[in-house]
Amino acid sequence: MQIRNPITLNDWRTRNYFVAILGLQLGLLFIQFLGSADSHILFLEAILGFAFFSFIPGIIVLRILRIHRVSTLETLLYAVGLSIAILMFTGLLMSVLYPLFGISRPLSPGLTLITINVITAILLLFSLVRDKKSPEPGYIDTEMFLSRPAFLLYLVPLLTIIGTYFVNQYHSNGILMLVIAFIAVIPILIGFDRVIPEELYPLAILSISISLLLHTSLISPYLWGYDIHYETFLANLVIDNSFWDSTSPGNVNAMLSVVLLAPMYSYITGLDLTWVFKLVYPITFALVPLGLYHVFQRQVEAKSAFLACFFFVSFIIFYAEMASLARQEIAELFLVLLIMIMVARNIPRITNFTLFAVFGASLAVSHYGTSYIYLLSLIAVWSYVTLSSIAATRGHTILKRSRKAAWEKSPGGGSLDRRDDGRTITLAHVLFFTGFTLGWYMLVAGGTSFDTIVSIIDHIGNTILVDLLNPEATEGLNLLISTPQSPLHTVAKGLHLITLALIVAGFVAICSWRNITDFSREYIAFSFIALLFGFAGVVVPNFSSTLNTSRLYQIVLIFLSPLCVIGGISILAALGTYITKLRSGWLTGRTPLVLVSVLFSLLFLFSTGWIYECTNDQPSSIALSQDSIKKYGDGTPKNVFYGTFIPEHDVSGARWLGKYMKNGSVVYADRTRKDNVLTSYGNLARTPPFLPRTDLEPVWGAYVYLATYNIVERSASGPEEYYDYWSIEEIYPAICRNNKVYSNHQSEIYQNG
Repeated sequence: MQIRNPITLNDWRTRNYFVAILGLQLGLLFIQFLGSADSHILFLEAILGFAFFSFIPGIIVLRILRIHRVSTLETLLYAVGLSIAILMFTGLLMSVLYPLFGISRPLSPGLTLITINVITAILLLFSLVRDKKSPEPGYIDTEMFLSRPAFLLYLVPLLTIIGTYFVNQYHSNGILMLVIAFIAVIPILIGFDRVIPEELYPLAILSISISLLLHTSLISPYLWGYDIHYETFLANLVIDNSFWDSTSPGNVNAMLSVVLLAPMYSYITGLDLTWVFKLVYPITFALVPLGLYHVFQRQVEAKSAFLACFFFVSFIIFYAEMASLARQEIAELFLVLLIMIMVARNIPRITNFTLFAVFGASLAVSHYGTSYIYLLSLIAVWSYVTLSSIAATRGHTILKRSRKAAWEKSPGGGSLDRRDDGRTITLAHVLFFTGFTLGWYMLVAGGTSFDTIVSIIDHIGNTILVDLLNPEATEGLNLLISTPQSPLHTVAKGLHLITLALIVAGFVAICSWRNITDFSREYIAFSFIALLFGFAGVVVPNFSSTLNTSRLYQIVLIFLSPLCVIGGISILAALGTYITKLRSGWLTGRTPLVLVSVLFSLLFLFSTGWIYECTNDQPSSIALSQDSIKKYGDGTPKNVFYGTFIPEHDVSGARWLGKYMKNGSVVYADRTRKDNVLTSYGNLARTPPFLPRTDLEPVWGAYVYLATYNIVERSASGPEEYYDYWSIEEIYPAICRNNKVYSNHQSEIYQNG
């Protein structure tokens, strides 16, 4: 059975398009203004609010831009990106314009909902005027999406949610262990061309991505991680004051992906900020691998594109670190959208530049680190492509004229010319992104984002000769030469090093096969710059001082993931050619692809901590190994665990302190607790003093906050770095001499005086 494609709503006939969007908006308005306390209504409001404002405004803009008959994946990604951009910049305009009319609380919930609904309605009416034609609607065949393989893929996220519930309520990880094992089997099935057909590869990628993100983000009803706590603190300030102070200094305060987008999603969905960050952001981030599949499929065949996406999501950075780094989640979505329009050949130039401007500006206001990397890459790629075009023009003018004449006479004339000379990155792209990015970072939040990159460049310049290849100054090099904790961890490190070698081999391969591959010059150039960034993270001192090595690697993998697949296939194919035994056919056909899929599956089981949990070998997964860490972990795993995972008792103590402490009081806590739970749930700024190792002498009226890690494990972190841990036994008597004003047996608060 065929039905109208609900994703390509911009291709529907005008009447059906208008009625569908207006009906959805009126229905959502009715639910929002109903204001019911019924849990079913609240659930419906959250689902519809998120779906409508994350998709429909972008669909309307696609109609305004007259973008039709693009693929379902492109439509979905473009619509979501445009919708998020509209939300962020609507919030920005409200913050700037409404105070001019005497509105002191421009970002109040009611005013925000009215504004975004009015803007959506205006855009809808403008789209009807702008695009009066009625394009032919696209249809989808429901048979494939109702097949057994499809239901199997639908089941994976559902089991993940059930599994996290069992971990939270019963400390049972059995279901999650089964889910991880099944996900590891999926790439092998696809390598063997079994069970999952090619049409369902996008669904498989989305299912895996959502499952991996939720299997960590849904652990505990509270936030966990590091940066997410400060992001919550800033978003809470906006909600509490209904105002964003753009002059307040701080890199994160300049990021609209946190300070405006999170509060607006909270208003739209009716969800608390905690659940906005634990549900809305990870689900949105799950679209990144889907966009990468579209990009990779333009360069390589479908199976290789799927494996490249699986390789991208298989690292713990994707589903653990990114799940607690909201601003980079949104930034990577816009980065992928920029890559998508770079490889697109079905969108007119002016429209393409319009999308670039929207997505580029959105990237700049989402994450400074990702923006700077893209900015430097963009300038380098444009310079390379421009210079190579000039050199080619001078050296081969006569040859190109003769080839052009031949192409014009051929039935498909001009196709090769468009690929070689129809560049999608021009000087206009470079000037716009450079001007907007630097202008935003210099003018907003006290210019701290601009000052940060200037200071980093200056520091690198002053230390590059002194600290070159110094592990203490180069985080990436320190990781490479560090000694693993056990033989199994040594195996895992070896697998990671193999993938690095395969990436390099893959780059050599696509450069060698340039004339017979579908990789564009721009993509190859971006891949080369990504390799340079990765290399700099290993050898250049202080290069990762702001954007640490793991986050840098996450970004460069956006470009380099398909190279790992190509490198593996190339090496195995070469072995099949030169080794007589293998020449008989054992390493030909699909065998190299199968072996690469097995490698990625094994790497995935190590990265998730599944193997460590099975063997009880220094497990560290917050989702799979909570009990194992508490029972068998030594000092470092426990410090890391309690540094990311926030027990309920700690949240209760932080909330009590934030509510009842006297304004301006000094609060002592160890560094990790000061940076996470006291920031997000106590609404306390990340400022000293921290608990000292010795000689604790709190000032009069000061508070001392102790969390589960301090009480149960008798340990503390800091004060210099969060990964330093030590026993509090020496200062605990001094703490107890103060008045105990709060206790829930795992979190205690003392006050001096």
